Amino acid sequence: MTDVVVEHRWKEKNGEEVVKVVGSIIDMQKNSKLPPGFTLKSISVLKGENMAICNWEAPSVKDMKDLLEKVNPPTKHEVFEAQKMF
Repeated sequence: MTDVVVEHRWKEKNGEEVVKVVGSIIDMQKNSKLPPGFTLKSISVLKGENMAICNWEAPSVKDMKDLLEKVNPPTKHEVFEAQKMF
């Protein structure tokens, strides 16, 4: 498994749709309905920035990118492999 950070940015006009997508992803995590190998660890929304940082455990960065392509959130996003330091 790989620790993955996804940085999402969106336009103000897409804010409501972003909240709906995030809510459905959180529900999927709570109900164990995410694809095998994926665990949503946390979501941090940056106040006033139309930006969120999502921390995942995923099979690989490529698999995370493939999942994002399928979900197609209304955001611009970048995916990074992360290494926990603390």
